Amino acid sequence: MEPAASTSHLVETRTLRGFQPWRQFVNDNFPWLRIASPRDDDFHARVRLTSLGERSVAVIRADQCQLTRTDYAIKRAETGYLKVMWQQAGRMLVEQDGHRTVLRPGDITVCDTSRPYRLEKDHQAQLTVLTLPYHAVPGWHQISDRLCGRSLSDRTTARAALAALLALLERPGDGDSAQTIFQAVQLMLSALIHCSVRPAGQASPTLRLDTAHQHVLAHIDDPHLSPDELAEALHVSRRALYRLFQEHQVTPGRFIRQVRLDAVRDALALPDNDHRSILEVALDYGFTDSASFSRSFKAAFAISPSDWRLQARGRHN
Repeated sequence: MEPAASTSHLVETRTLRGFQPWRQFVNDNFPWLRIASPRDDDFHARVRLTSLGERSVAVIRADQCQLTRTDYAIKRAETGYLKVMWQQAGRMLVEQDGHRTVLRPGDITVCDTSRPYRLEKDHQAQLTVLTLPYHAVPGWHQISDRLCGRSLSDRTTARAALAALLALLERPGDGDSAQTIFQAVQLMLSALIHCSVRPAGQASPTLRLDTAHQHVLAHIDDPHLSPDELAEALHVSRRALYRLFQEHQVTPGRFIRQVRLDAVRDALALPDNDHRSILEVALDYGFTDSASFSRSFKAAFAISPSDWRLQARGRHN
């Protein structure tokens, strides 16, 4: 099988003077947030950002402001995302799901854009914001209400993930490396998130699911990847594997297919794949038949692959 076509990513740096340019930047890059600030013409912000498919990362230093995700905004938004936030300088108040936390340098938290939240940042506080689709963290919907608006505990993993993202912002242009870095950061954060909700001394079934997710991603171009191989990778019996997936109301086969579909959806959103046929992209991720792939894609996402690609192109234009 031939390797996927090389992709690219651009790093953008902006210096914003005045509250209206800041408001426009937020509306363009973090839509459906209500923004307020005690400063107006004297407002200053500096931003570095890059994106790849549904994933993006931005380092933001800005004057004092409030950003609120309201019920109205949630109803208008097309889909929800995870927002992972590292506090690098200054302080920021985070509120979601009844949790209220003041982040200080070195702290990390996560918000879910499908539910209301509020951020209140100090003057010239700096943070890094990583936006991820839900499937980046397997089992997210079962644990999110215990995490959002709280400071996560594993600072060592958090620092490693942040260092990888900051390195990504220093190396624009190499899309294949960017894809690898985003995947590595996802795996680190998924482990961090699952460990944050695991009772001390207990094994986490969700963490095992994350290990299965990592194994599928590592062998995603193999059309013959099977539940037996997953059982071997997790060091469990086939029966135990099915019990694990039954807790999440999915079979191992359906899990493998969903990971493949998520990956193809991300790939079809990349501008540098526009010259390739949908089948070419699907073959890179272990699909072997155009008709069955199209049926599975539409069943999973309620949109055809071709319509999804057109919709993604509209976002890039």
